[in-house]
Amino acid sequence: MFCVSKLYKPLQAAMLRFAKERRANVATTFALTLVPLMTVLGLTVDFTRTEGAAEQAQYALDGAVLAAAKSLQDNESNTKIKQAAQQYFDAASNANGISATCNSVSISISDDKTSVIGSVTCKQPTTLSNIVGMSELEFTRNAETTYGVGKLDIVFMFDTSGSMGNDDRMDDLQVAAKKAVQTIFKTKTKDKDDVRIAVSTYATSVNVSDTYFKAVTDEEPDQWECTKWKRNGKKCKNWEQVTDTCVTGREGSQKYTDAAPGSGAWIDYETTDCNSATITPLTRIQGRVISAIETLPTSGTTAGHLGIAWSWYLISPKWSSIWPSDAKPRDYDEPDSTKIAILMTDGAFNKDYMSGGDSFAHAKKFCDGMKAEGIVIYTVAFKAPQAGQDILEYCGSGSEFSFKASNGQQLEDAYDRIASNISDLRLSH
Repeated sequence: MFCVSKLYKPLQAAMLRFAKERRANVATTFALTLVPLMTVLGLTVDFTRTEGAAEQAQYALDGAVLAAAKSLQDNESNTKIKQAAQQYFDAASNANGISATCNSVSISISDDKTSVIGSVTCKQPTTLSNIVGMSELEFTRNAETTYGVGKLDIVFMFDTSGSMGNDDRMDDLQVAAKKAVQTIFKTKTKDKDDVRIAVSTYATSVNVSDTYFKAVTDEEPDQWECTKWKRNGKKCKNWEQVTDTCVTGREGSQKYTDAAPGSGAWIDYETTDCNSATITPLTRIQGRVISAIETLPTSGTTAGHLGIAWSWYLISPKWSSIWPSDAKPRDYDEPDSTKIAILMTDGAFNKDYMSGGDSFAHAKKFCDGMKAEGIVIYTVAFKAPQAGQDILEYCGSGSEFSFKASNGQQLEDAYDRIASNISDLRLSH
């Protein structure tokens, strides 16, 4: 009888010998592949950590370069500019817990002093990458600020109605507005004419002064006519003023446009009631703007839509023939240029001369037209009723462009934020 057990035992021994040899081969193969696997894993872990550290260093450097640029704007010395950058970088690095060790921040300033370039080199300690002799990974980050204002045509619109004489409102406005103007003009630019500011004022109407009245109405200013003659018909018993230097709106197809005055587009003059505040065309001369602000009067009602319309006219290139040569507004599509209107009121728009709606309705259409041309609109409602706040919120280029103030300090803060935003810096990597 054939014995299976006798055949099985030799076969079992052979199989055990084969298994032992196979395990040895696998162990050898695993040992040989472990090193490169650990290397890849180590590099992945360390590169990920380094990437995170580099990102944090970039954030810190961005802020450092901005801090340096702010110091440059304040005319600080090069030493203080570099100190400001380093102090910011160190504080930001500590706050974010950057694991890399960084050298001192390198800061350089362009020859025209309109940009700041920063650079920093850091070393990130490794962990598993030590297997292949890499004890650290080095990286360098760069940042640059350039003054982002470019060329600016800015108009400040001021409410000079009677209510601005209450509660020191005009005093508060003059303080806040002058500081904003000074901040904007302080911004370094490549050319002295890059930043210009105009002033639009309004109350019951808009006073365009003798200088511009005929150019916009086609009529002589300060005209009188006799409404009642004496019996002999040779002498006038009663004179009535027909024109002053006050203008209102206009009708026709150009009613809500920025078309230049002319046939079918002349500005109306339906009242001789306007206060002494006059418009100021675009100028690069800070003193001229400050003087206009310091002499703002307070009287009359609030024809806010007219103030908005004239804010548009003062920075519209279509009105270039009206304004002096150095006040001609830039074209809407001029490269690296921006037009900005800063509209302000303390009340409801309660005076109107134009047909087809009230002052609020007209104001909306003027604001729509301005924004359609790419004009950036900031608004400031100072102790204004809800209706006044609503119209300014509508006109603003966004919620972040509309400000409300209920006291002098808040008004100053609002204008300061607007001025800072306008003269802000543009960051590039």
